[in-house]
Amino acid sequence: MKKERFWKELEKNVIIHGDRMNVAESCIDRHSNSKKPALVFQDEKGRQKIYTYKKLAIKVNQFANFLEKIKVKKQSRIFIFLPKIPEAYISLLGSIKHGSIAVPLFEAFQTGGLELRLNRGNADVLVTNSELAQRLKHKSKKMKLIIINSKSYKKKIKSMPQKFDSALMKKKDTALMIFTSSTAGTPVAGIQIPHKALIQQHYTARLVLDLNSNDRYFCTAHPGWVTGSVYGILAPLSIGCTIYIYEGHFKSKDWIKFIRKNKISVIYTAPTALRMLRQEIKKDDLNNIKNMCSVGEALTKAVFDFYKKIGVEINDSYWQTETGAIVIASWPGLKKKSGAIGKAIPGITAKTKGGMICLKPDFPSIMTGIYKHKKMYKSYFKNNWFLTNDSAHTDKQGYFFFEGRKDDIIKTSGERVSPIEIESILMKHPAVRESAVIGIPNKIKGSAIKAFIVLNKKFTRNEKLKQDISLFVKRNYAGHSYPRIIEFADSLPKTNSGKIIRMKLRKG
Repeated sequence: MKKERFWKELEKNVIIHGDRMNVAESCIDRHSNSKKPALVFQDEKGRQKIYTYKKLAIKVNQFANFLEKIKVKKQSRIFIFLPKIPEAYISLLGSIKHGSIAVPLFEAFQTGGLELRLNRGNADVLVTNSELAQRLKHKSKKMKLIIINSKSYKKKIKSMPQKFDSALMKKKDTALMIFTSSTAGTPVAGIQIPHKALIQQHYTARLVLDLNSNDRYFCTAHPGWVTGSVYGILAPLSIGCTIYIYEGHFKSKDWIKFIRKNKISVIYTAPTALRMLRQEIKKDDLNNIKNMCSVGEALTKAVFDFYKKIGVEINDSYWQTETGAIVIASWPGLKKKSGAIGKAIPGITAKTKGGMICLKPDFPSIMTGIYKHKKMYKSYFKNNWFLTNDSAHTDKQGYFFFEGRKDDIIKTSGERVSPIEIESILMKHPAVRESAVIGIPNKIKGSAIKAFIVLNKKFTRNEKLKQDISLFVKRNYAGHSYPRIIEFADSLPKTNSGKIIRMKLRKG
């Protein structure tokens, strides 16, 4: 089947009216009479708030009507700066249904990070709470402020009509704008993801995550990151499953209790979380799991092998904010290869060129622009290929082996070294709980390899242990590519989705 026909056929999975659509129709409207749980929120004390599809539809409609009431124009940029609470999900969906652009932000941003994004995104509206609003020191005159826990808002939102017809937009119109985390030295910029991206998001949630309407699904990412918005809200709601949201901070024991209590069947999380969970998790804790998927960084052989021993084969996935949906992955039924991300999903043409993953930009979820960064947007495309700036290699069977961000690859003594490969070896040492590897300037070698190590509890920091770890990599990886510099750390800087922020480590 030709690619154009392939994606055209998959349009049947979502609601489209010729060249018009709205993501909210597939995610909300078609399930609006269902009393089945759509979102289940649980706090650290185990208390739950349940929103059926019917109740969620009403709340979303009321928010869209509220935007109309305060005279917010279609295609406005609605910034959502909230924790993982119901209002964050409702306002994101309501903004899209209204015909505006949802711009979720991670709640950890302080004044500088928040205002930088509001200014660069020309925010029309900011949805937040009274606590987080205190971080806003300089407000533009044109920006409307919605404080979701104020008495005024609570009173007005209750009086809003419970029905709202989804605004039909052009398929290429922006539904989501996600700000890049700037971990690879790129400017902080808003990636524009179109309504039609839902075609691929829905399809890959079925193929890779193996989601169906009966699943009890746990995506660990915050909506401020693309995984949390796309696969934590839109794709699973389009499929009609029940999404479980844990509002508290990461603690292995609490996550395991959450997974067991709610009989979670599908998990989508970062390898960092999987590494931390393995200190506590047992085979019985995963009795209800039919599929576990990873995203955001390389899945090491050590982590994959650990979970395989206790009965779960992890399906890895690769994509970026800029691709809008999964493009390379392993999935149930596809043979796994040690160290491989998987293969290009059906409908995607991918290859490596000069060690970089390149994609034919003819799939529905690819970004349609970078807000106010036309030059940057054009730089991603060359000779009808989309350049990911991620390094990998392939084998004869078409499997991709991820090496790292192009910026992360270390060139030492003329050799290209993948930090991920070294981290994978480090994780096999009994003392190492977490690791991150970077290159630091060296006059002789160009770059020297440095490892940041978080130790397991039983081990004590000392020079002898540093030497032992360094030699362990030398013996088990390569005689020339091992960390000669090791620094012990209490923790490693990460995004909320679990990615290690190597840029912060480089800056010291």
